Formats: sequence, C-alpha cells, structure tokens
Amino acid sequence: MLRHYLHIAWRQLVKHRGANVVKLVGLSIGMACCMLILVYLSDELSYNTFHRHYADIYRVNFNNATDRRKMSSAPVSAGPAIAQDVPGIVAVGRLYNRSGIMEAGSLKYQETGVVFADRSIFDIFSFHFLEGAPGGLVLTRDMARKYFGQASAVGRTLVYEHKAPLQVTGVVDNWPATSDIHFDFLIPFETLYSVENQATGDFLRTNWLFNPADTYVLLHPGQDAAALAPAVRGLTRKYGDERVAKFWSLSLQPLRDIHLYASDVEGNPSTNSITYIYIFVAIAFLILVIANINFINLSNAQALTRIAEIGVRKVAGAGHTQLILQFLGEGLLLCFIAFLLGLGLAFPALPLVREVTGEALHPAVLGQGRVVGGLLLLFLCTGLMAGLYPALFITRFGAGALIKGRTKIGGRLIRQVLIVTQFTIAVALIIGAVVIHRQLSYLREKPLGFRKDQVLVLPLFGKASSPISNSVDGPLRARMNAFEDDLRAYSGIQGVTLASVLPGTPFVEGLVIPQGFTERDNIFLPWASVDYDFIETMGIQVVAGRGFSKAAGTDNTQAFILNESAVRRFGWASPRDAIGKTMIRGNMINGKRGFVIGVVKDFNFAKLDQPLQPMIMDVNVPRFTTFAVRVSAPSALAYIRSAWSSHFPDLVFDYSFLDEDINALYKAQENLSRLVGYFAALAIFISGIGIFSLASFVATRRTKEIGIRKVLGAGTRTIVVLLLRDFQVQVVLALLLASPLAWFAMNRWLHDFAYRTSIGWGIFAFAAAGTLAVTILTVGFHGVRASLVNPVESLRVD
Repeated sequence: MLRHYLHIAWRQLVKHRGANVVKLVGLSIGMACCMLILVYLSDELSYNTFHRHYADIYRVNFNNATDRRKMSSAPVSAGPAIAQDVPGIVAVGRLYNRSGIMEAGSLKYQETGVVFADRSIFDIFSFHFLEGAPGGLVLTRDMARKYFGQASAVGRTLVYEHKAPLQVTGVVDNWPATSDIHFDFLIPFETLYSVENQATGDFLRTNWLFNPADTYVLLHPGQDAAALAPAVRGLTRKYGDERVAKFWSLSLQPLRDIHLYASDVEGNPSTNSITYIYIFVAIAFLILVIANINFINLSNAQALTRIAEIGVRKVAGAGHTQLILQFLGEGLLLCFIAFLLGLGLAFPALPLVREVTGEALHPAVLGQGRVVGGLLLLFLCTGLMAGLYPALFITRFGAGALIKGRTKIGGRLIRQVLIVTQFTIAVALIIGAVVIHRQLSYLREKPLGFRKDQVLVLPLFGKASSPISNSVDGPLRARMNAFEDDLRAYSGIQGVTLASVLPGTPFVEGLVIPQGFTERDNIFLPWASVDYDFIETMGIQVVAGRGFSKAAGTDNTQAFILNESAVRRFGWASPRDAIGKTMIRGNMINGKRGFVIGVVKDFNFAKLDQPLQPMIMDVNVPRFTTFAVRVSAPSALAYIRSAWSSHFPDLVFDYSFLDEDINALYKAQENLSRLVGYFAALAIFISGIGIFSLASFVATRRTKEIGIRKVLGAGTRTIVVLLLRDFQVQVVLALLLASPLAWFAMNRWLHDFAYRTSIGWGIFAFAAAGTLAVTILTVGFHGVRASLVNPVESLRVD
C-alpha cells in the first residue's frame, strides 16, 4: 500500500512538474531560512554555557540611582567587601582589563587581552589547562604559540609594559567563541599594585566610585540570589563615602543573562538583544508561511485536474481516511524533497550568515542534537501545515458528484485570504527593510558636529588602556611634541592634535562644580582633556567665547570649555552668559579651579541612539593619550608609521580611522538591516513565483472563456485585465493592511534612537509600486500568452 501511494505521489509530481517546482522552490527557501535562523538561535543560546557552574555564576553590576544607569563593572574594592560581608558566596573573582605591551626577546606586541585576575577566577569559571597550573602568568594556547612557538611556555618569562617580568605557570585552551568574557593573559591581581605607581594603587584599593573591575561571584547550588540582594546593595552605604552611599549601589546579574538580556548595561561585552532574536525568528517563520501559502494555493488549484480520479477511487472503495493519507503523503513527499533542498541551500549560505551576524557559525552546528531536533520538528510542522488542508479540501466531496462534475469546487475566499496574507507579509518586510536602511544611512550621514572623515586615530598606549594608569610625563611629552612637528611638516597631513578620548569611545565622567552649585549636587559630566588645537582640527564650532590658546598662558591651568547642553544643564541663560562663570573639576579641596572661556556647539560624541549629553573640556597634558591626525594623501600613513618608529621605538604602532570606529558602533543595526533586506527579497520572490504559477492555473481554467471573448472581439489588453482582476484586489488589500502594521512596528523600533529618520509616504509608495509591478508582470505574462492562442483551439478544450 505504501509503495502504491509513493508511486502515485511520484507520478503526480512528474505530471504537474511546473507547479511542483514552484512549490519546491518556495518551501526549500523557506525551510533554508528557518534552518539558518535555527543555527543562529542555537549559537546565541549557547553563550557561556560551557562553564561547569554556569547556572550559579553572577556578575556584580554598579548602578546609579539618579539616572538609573547600570554598569557591568564594579569598583576594585567591591570584590573583597562581598567576600567578607555577604553570606552564601562560594567565591568572588575580579577581572581587570589593562592593555599593554608584552615582550619576549625580540618579540613585542601591544596586547588588548591583558587581564589581572584573582586566583578564585579559576574556581568560578571552567578552564582546561594544557600544561602547568595557576599561580603566575597564565596564557591561552594562541598566545603561547605566538610568543614561544611549539616549545613549552611554562617557566618562560614575558615582560609587561617594559617593567614587570612575569613567569608563565600555565597554558589554558582557548575558550569557545561562544564566550562573552575574553582574555589572552591572566596575571595575578596583586601584581596590578606593583605595576601601578603607589598613588594609583592606593586609589584602586580604596575608591568606591571608579569601577574598572568585572566582578563575578559563585553561589552555592540552589542559592537564591534575590535573598542576597539586600546585603550586596548595602555595601556602598557601608564602605562608600556620602556621595557613593547616596547615589550608587551594587546588584547581581546572572551570567546566563549577559549575552541577550543586558544590552542596556553600559560596558556589557555583548550588544546583542533578545529583541533582535525574536525579530529574526519571526521573519524566518513568516517566510515559511509565505512558502506554505504557495503550496496550499497551488495544491488546491491542482485539485481541479484530479476530480474524476478522486471520484473513481471513491467508487472503487477508497475511504475518506485513505484518500486523506494519500494526498497528505504526497504533500509530505514534496516537503521531504524541499527539506533536503533546504539543507543543500543552508550549508553554502552559512558563511553569509556568519558574515552578517559576526558569529563563528560552522556547518557542524547542523549536526548538534538540539539543532537536529529542531530540524525534524521543522520538517514535520511544515509537512503537516502544507499538506493537511489540501488533503481535506480535495477529498471532501461525494463520489457521484465528483464523477458527474457537480462538485462546485470553491475555496475562492480561502485562496484570496491566503494571497492577501502572503503579500501583507512581503510588503511589511519591504517597508521594514527600507526604513532600517534609511535609518542606518541617516546615522552614517548625519552631521555629528565635527569632521570625522580622514582622521587617523593613534593611541599612545593601545586600545582599551586604563584611563588612570597611563599618563604623559615631561620626557614623553617632549617626544610627542617632536612627533607632532614632524607630521605637520608633511604635505599630506592637514592637522594633528591630542586628546584623552575621541568621539565614538566611552568618555570618563568627572565631578564638576559649576558656579551656583555645590559638591553635594553630585554633578558628573563626560570629561575630555584636549590639546590647544583640538577644536580647530576636529572642525568643532565655537558659539561663544574662544577656544584654547597657548598665547593665553593660563589655559592649561584654569580654563574650561563646555558644550551647549552643559549650559542648559546648569540653567544658565545662554552660551554668552556662561563665559566667565567659575568652574571646579573635582572636589572642593583639591579640584582644578578655573573659568569658562568658551562654549562649543553640541556635537555627538556618543552613539546616536543616546541623547546629547553635557560635557566639559580642559587642557590637561598628562591625560593626552591619543593622537588624531587629519590626513589628505594615501602616502601619509607610511610617513606616520616611519615617524612613530623614530620617536616611539618602545611603543607599538596601532591605528584606526575615526569614521570606521564610529560606524562600528551600529554593527547590530547593520546586521538587522542586511538580514531584513535579504528576507524581504526572498519574500517578494516566493510570492511572485506563487502568483506566477497560480495565474497559469487560472488562465488554463478559463481557456474556453478567453476563447469566447476573443471571438467576440476582446483584445490582448482586455484578456490581461480580466486575469489581473483575480489578483489586483487582494494585492491592494494587502498594501492597505501591511502599511499601518509596518508603520507601527518600525515606529516602535525607531524610538530606540535619540536621532532618527522619518517614515515618509515615499516608502509606502515604493513598496506599493514594487508589489504591483511584480503582480502585473507575472499575471500579465500569462494574460498575453493566453490571448495569443487561436480561439478555435481554446474552444476545443474540455
């Protein structure tokens, strides 16, 4: 019996190969999309799960009560306080990332993965030691090979920052790519205090406001973290000063949440959001729905050619259930073939998904147990969804009515509803793709208030350097001045300046006391120390007062420049009114005192999904750690590299371009734009081929009617319009439904940005024009083809 059903199914597959090819193409693409998203979802959900104590590890966040900000790192002093005062803690470990130069013989590299770590980190997280054990410097396998080749690294020495010899005591395997915590070198935490000068070391030990340490705790199995929250929260009140006790607190966040549920936490290593995961899954499912609609509509249309066959089978004794199983089997056979084709499409498409998402996806992921189970569920659900309704639709009539042709097969309303649903999804995706693309273009092209193009960024101490550890002394400043002079003498360089931080990177916030306020007002603002020519070189506009000037003589000791937002924050009447106001950066006792000499026009120094913040600038030479070089010739880079080697032979040349750094801030949105764009193109393609094939069936069904109309004088245009009527209303209705739905969804998404584009009527007109064009082309083709058939031949059709 099964063999008989398979034989019939194969015969029908070959007989209606045109329509079945359309079904297979749509279903295979839809299933491939779902497979790819399933792999991506599995990868996202696997982050950090390789740790043995994954469920019991928590991160300590640092929270501000004033603006409800949450930060992923805590003060250095918080770790020991938690270990001492909070019960139910198995271990507390701190990770302090401090990039620096590592040397081994003639090898010298600027390393960003240098982390000072407590010994307890090895109890909290899971490490696989390839050789050695904790105790001194622990390297990853990649770093051991980088510095020592294939020889054993244990017992060898690396020199950190030219002054701290570190003996290697262990080599660990690299953590998987599905880790949010990254390191290359683990140095015992106590070594940090010998690397820093005494004042900085004492500051780190005792300060409860500066928060550079990622701090993790391991709880006893089954321990309720909520029960520990009051004790953790109360530590700032116990150990912090009045300001810390009033405005700051600590909290615990599960390790399982930091990848997808902590994108709102400042400094969180993952910017991924569960919202985007939901969006990707929903879009893949909708693509599959569109493909299933094609399958259902075309299967129902094919039923018109099998009326007599079904009637004969019923007369011959075939039961209702047998017929349903037969047609359901045909649907499942097609789905199985589509499933195999979908796998064939998914494998070569994985590199594209890897490129778009930035995740280290591998084809082997498709063989993992969780993914295999998902794929089987995908096949069964798709097969039942695509095959069950056509089976019920075809077999519901009696044998006599089928043989006599008195079935009055309808389904027109259902077919119309399915077409409307199909095009509603496709149009909504098109509108969404266009809106996201426009928003990203807006973010890239919006004037930021400074000139970001052709600016080379040269950090003196490497990226991710500590804001308090590296300072510029007299001899280094002399070398920096000589380096600047050399660059200014080169014709391919338009300007050179220095700063403690540049737009696109996190600004340190400092305490400020403006005129009319007191220290108790607790005003913290983003603070940048800049060189005298910074404002001019970066193209920032001065709206009141003046910029910094060496000629003034005292600008490095008692001058401040604010932005317009800071003027408004302080309640001053205007930028001009701010000039001459007193300002203290720091506390009342030993803070830097001076006057406001200028106000600059607001410029965006953070991401554009955040509103403009007040900021303050001063001239503070020890904090000048980053060069900004405006270049105008491709040859300038080689010249700069040569000059760097001459003036800074002890430092590693590391550079980036400012505009690329800023564009990289929108990686998640860029990924969303590309994926939605691809899915929208697939949706309109699948919808288009479905309409194309369905129009063919409609033209075939109305062959005799078309022949009569041609005999009565109807031309090609009339025949095309006749066929278009069957689809035009549904497409227009889909446009009317999709437009408000897409507007609502995209308006919600745009509200996450402080600066956003508008959703103009042109976007909806573009989507409508594209959809109508696809419909007219696909249906019009069959209309023209039918109109060219000889009416005599058309009237002979049974």
